[in-house]
Amino acid sequence: MSLYASLTGRAERSTTLPPLDVGWYRLRLRVRTTDPGVRDHLASQHHTVAPDLVPPAPLPVADLWVLPGPDPSAGLPPGPPTGRRQAFTGEWYDEHRGADGETVLVAARPTARPHTLVTRDFRSWALVARDPAHLGLLAGRTIRELVREAVLGDGGLMFHGAAARRPGGRGVFLVGDAGAGKTSSAVWLGRGGGRVVATDRALLVPAPDGPHAVGLPMSTRLGAGAVSALGILDALRGHAPVRAINPFRADAAPAPERPAPGADKVWLSNSEVHDLLGAPFTPVTRPDVLVVLERAACPEPAFTRLDAADAVTALAPYLLDPDPDYRSRWLAADPAPGPTAPARSDLAALVGTRPVFRLRWDPARHCDGRLHDLVAAMDASGTATVGA
Repeated sequence: MSLYASLTGRAERSTTLPPLDVGWYRLRLRVRTTDPGVRDHLASQHHTVAPDLVPPAPLPVADLWVLPGPDPSAGLPPGPPTGRRQAFTGEWYDEHRGADGETVLVAARPTARPHTLVTRDFRSWALVARDPAHLGLLAGRTIRELVREAVLGDGGLMFHGAAARRPGGRGVFLVGDAGAGKTSSAVWLGRGGGRVVATDRALLVPAPDGPHAVGLPMSTRLGAGAVSALGILDALRGHAPVRAINPFRADAAPAPERPAPGADKVWLSNSEVHDLLGAPFTPVTRPDVLVVLERAACPEPAFTRLDAADAVTALAPYLLDPDPDYRSRWLAADPAPGPTAPARSDLAALVGTRPVFRLRWDPARHCDGRLHDLVAAMDASGTATVGA
């Protein structure tokens, strides 16, 4: 019997928990686990509302089993090594070939969070970890990668960016350097009848009705200034937000499983963003306006509409092709990164269909409820420059 069949068959006979159906853009995932805590964790992270626009037809349903088990480096028979190592969000895996031809990825740093991923066809997965406390985080990360790969397979381009649907229904896609105000802007635009789509990684995806802005199911990170500006400091007192979604970098400092408010940043699941900030998540919106955020010491915000050539130049630094934090292909046997030239060409084609603005501002002073009016002014403007 194959390793995958052995793991899932034993779990199927012992669990009474119903499957959790996860839907994100085109991906439909059936998650099964023997641990109720894992199910609750994933349900919190995938707390979304249906999008206003209809995504393309869904992909075939994929399966993910999330199981506590022995130390994968000692207690599971992974099969002979292939000699390849895989990188995945800063974690390295040793690749093995199972007895039935399965791909078995064993975490190469057993002192971190020992776990193993087993797949027969890169659509059906089993995740096994020794410590049940880590299962929810590992499962959420795996789901995020499956979503990401599915969107990239549709020709999507991933950016260090954010996106939101404004209360009036029009969408905004935002890119910028760290500290430029992407996350806070997405949250402000998603409040009061809008919806947050993405807060750190956002994708532009070609579709028959024009490009879609798609987010990833990942935690929202807010610094102390954003917490104060959003008015949620009192709500966070005594509340334990979820920990960082990406604790696997080699240079990551040790952190408690759920860092308390007062740390440099707090991390909120989609449910917590909805409950604490009044900003529900949705997986996708139509990006009516694209904004390049530029942090500057200026008394008032100012925006400039960019022509097509300048828009590509301004957006290109935030295009992740490939993102070194991510395995380039997660739904295919070949993990090699694809060529970057097509992505740049695709960016030019997508940018030509939507207005792109550069916004110079001081997010600590200007990123607040006035942002709605500022974006509305961009949306209505066909002129070159507005502001100081």
